[in-house]
Amino acid sequence: MPHSTARREFLLSMSAVGMGILLPGCKKCIQGSALGNAQIPQPTGSLVTRWRQDPYARGSYSYIPMGGRASDRVVLRAPVQETLFFAGEATSSDSPSTVDGALLSGLRAAEEVLASSASRIAVIGAGVSGLAAAAALADAGLVVEVFEARDRIGGRVVTDRTLGTPLDLGASWIHGARGNPLTDIAEDLDLMRAKTRYGNQVIRNEDGEVLCESDTSAGWQEVTWVEHEYGADIADLSDEAEEEGGLYGGKDRIFVCGYDDVLEAFAGDYEVRLNAVVDRIEWSAGRVLLDAEGTPFDAVIVTLPLGVLQSGSVVFAPELPQEKRNAIADLGMGLLNKVYLRFPEVFWDEEADLLGYDGPERGLFSEWVNIAKITGEPVLLGFNASSVADELEGWTDEEIVAEAMRALRGMYQG
Repeated sequence: MPHSTARREFLLSMSAVGMGILLPGCKKCIQGSALGNAQIPQPTGSLVTRWRQDPYARGSYSYIPMGGRASDRVVLRAPVQETLFFAGEATSSDSPSTVDGALLSGLRAAEEVLASSASRIAVIGAGVSGLAAAAALADAGLVVEVFEARDRIGGRVVTDRTLGTPLDLGASWIHGARGNPLTDIAEDLDLMRAKTRYGNQVIRNEDGEVLCESDTSAGWQEVTWVEHEYGADIADLSDEAEEEGGLYGGKDRIFVCGYDDVLEAFAGDYEVRLNAVVDRIEWSAGRVLLDAEGTPFDAVIVTLPLGVLQSGSVVFAPELPQEKRNAIADLGMGLLNKVYLRFPEVFWDEEADLLGYDGPERGLFSEWVNIAKITGEPVLLGFNASSVADELEGWTDEEIVAEAMRALRGMYQG
């Protein structure tokens, strides 16, 4: 859950002491429900994400690693010869790693195209950045075609409804609702949203004991307050990482009926080609040819996720300028994976927004979201991030769910 306003304020408070022991002096305690003798039931359904293995994402969202700099984002988004334009959350300096950052980057790239002489535009990727750019350009009268490798639009905005309720596998929150362009979209479309109160959290250990935040381990604090924010191990983060984001104020909001409802806002007079994998972009000043086929375009907006650019699965001919290749290599692609579990009924602290687990193994299912409080359905969402999430991607779904259940049984059976 990257760059929530409340968490960002806390991260900034860490800068004076470095990323060491967290929550100095905090004695916040939330009373949890008493443990019962009933056995924790098996889930009736589950969903497991693996964003690193996804060939069209290669991770969840970007961050600035050790050796990288905030200026790498500026280099990444810079146009090349008024022909190659770049958008996506990784190109955003004000709101990276977020959907609003992707949205604004698409609008920024569209403005850059409109300032050029291009009139026939290709957009690579039908995520929020690509769709926003395409809609803006089409509204201005340009001919636009969007090429999307998946069989759906949305990119890292994807909502699954197979467990009987909308569950977001990628983005979930509006991070800082006040002044956020996503709030305007949600209001225009009359989309239901719920506040997330991060302080309304019950934290338990493997014996089921309720803990004050100040009594939790340093490892739990680092994982939930830092590594879940950036999708990266705390040791891998640049000092400049904590200075990013936090553009908007107000509480964070989660979409009750699914994040994919926002995609309606980007409808327009442009063509979207699904299942259209682009492997090669041949370009020269004022001319772009995709996969050496079809009619040339005047320009292209590349909205590929940073992880895909880093993978080299899309070839640029000629190569991108060295400075841009360096920026792509020097930024980091983080990982935050989700596990949804549906149960016959709620057995957890039903009034809490979040559930913390300070277990014996650092980073394993340290944080849960109480979906039941949002939708009324008996569903929990567990997070794993950074190197722990990378390791779990090699496990089977059954093994991951079993590990999640071990955590929950420790929390609620003791």
